[in-house]
Amino acid sequence: MEAHPDLKTGGPRVVFGMAAYGRPDTLPQVLESLLSQTFGDFAIVIADDQPGPEVRAIVERYRTLDPRVVYRPNPARLGMVGNWRKAFERGRELFPSSEYFAWVSDHDFWHPRWLEVLAGVLDAHPDVVVAYPQLQRIFPKYRKTITRTYDTFGVTSPAARLRGATSGMITAGNCVYGLFRSSALAQAGVFPAALMPDRLLLLQLALLGQFRHVHEILWYREVAGGFSYRRQRQMLFAGGAPLYTYVPVHLQHFGVLFWYFAVCGRARPAAGRLAGAAYAAAQLWYATRRELTRDDSRWREALRGTALGRRLLPAPRSARQRRLETASAGAPAGVDIAG
Repeated sequence: MEAHPDLKTGGPRVVFGMAAYGRPDTLPQVLESLLSQTFGDFAIVIADDQPGPEVRAIVERYRTLDPRVVYRPNPARLGMVGNWRKAFERGRELFPSSEYFAWVSDHDFWHPRWLEVLAGVLDAHPDVVVAYPQLQRIFPKYRKTITRTYDTFGVTSPAARLRGATSGMITAGNCVYGLFRSSALAQAGVFPAALMPDRLLLLQLALLGQFRHVHEILWYREVAGGFSYRRQRQMLFAGGAPLYTYVPVHLQHFGVLFWYFAVCGRARPAAGRLAGAAYAAAQLWYATRRELTRDDSRWREALRGTALGRRLLPAPRSARQRRLETASAGAPAGVDIAG
């Protein structure tokens, strides 16, 4: 195991940013799994969005044992978007020389070799902006290995990476918990204030570099509630969701991409403003086509609720059928999307 970094003089190569929110029941096990990493050159920065005496006591106990743990409670609730951004920003403020960053939860678990393996990928391949592993989902009575992957390793065309990300990136919620290059995250805008922000962030990063999936189970994810836009609006934003979150998601994503890449020019030097505008427009086209044709789109589900829709529309295909069709038709050469 590598020596612990001296956080006062050199700073770590890696920062784990924990966006904590009221899980004292699992926090000790989470910290144990992170502090047991075989690659030890890291710090854990905890941004606590629901600070309380139980969590504070747990963190203080671990801070006395290991100086790599840093605790920063928020004075007021920020919501998930704000807290994820705060975890990254605090990590950059405290350790500006850190090369890599990973968001971690206060309820999942990491294999001891997680950081060793993924840091090795980023060290070996400078064109890769995020590396992430296979995972198991933890249910109350069993575990399930997730075999879906998204990989653009070796795909040098940003347009090809975008096409695959827009039409087939079905692992955004897993990939966003990978290991990122800190500079790429900062360039992409960290964590956007829109619905499905994980997918949008990865769309932004797809312009800047390649994604690498590691076929090794190194992460164990607790299964929470099911997905819904209503649940996202409650979780992502403190004090109520902005009105623009009621606009269709692919239009929200187009607006953010256009602003960052065409107006602000954040893709430079990889792409100029005109190329950024074309990238945003291509995303809008791919996403709109996908929304119009996919079986589980919202407009189709609404129409199936009517007598006319039940006569006109066939029953929706299974999730596995959709993944296989996406893998065979929606992904460019070199993009691995497996189910």
